[in-house]
Amino acid sequence: MNRVSALLIGALLLAMGAVAAAQPVAVKLSDVKWTDMKGMPAGWKRAVLVGDPEKPGPYVVRLKVPANAKIPPHSHPDTENITVLSGSLGIGEGDKFDKSKGTTLGVGSFYLLPGNTVHYAWTGSKGVIVQIHGVGPSGMTMVEQPKQ
Repeated sequence: MNRVSALLIGALLLAMGAVAAAQPVAVKLSDVKWTDMKGMPAGWKRAVLVGDPEKPGPYVVRLKVPANAKIPPHSHPDTENITVLSGSLGIGEGDKFDKSKGTTLGVGSFYLLPGNTVHYAWTGSKGVIVQIHGVGPSGMTMVEQPKQ
């Protein structure tokens, strides 16, 4: 076994041990605590269900975004696993917002977004609630739009 393989297997075993040592967590809908999202317009809410997305380790968050919102091009350092719980979410990849190059996801849809992928999003007429899980630290880097 080469050194890289040994390191990868060791990291996997450590990660599996961390997961196995974790305690079960149950979050009832009535226990979800929504807070305003820092740096976002009024009405944008976030609920952290498990972990802390700003720290190393697994996390699960829910985002509630109002109707007809636009999320400009940005990226996250970690891979996001996005599930639409209510409403609809449009999402596209690239550094320019262009709905025609994206796709709209309805309730129950899933989208895997690899880390550092520049993307943009929008919500439908009823807004959206999405659940996102990943392994932090996460964050959001906005992409500066070129001046026209």
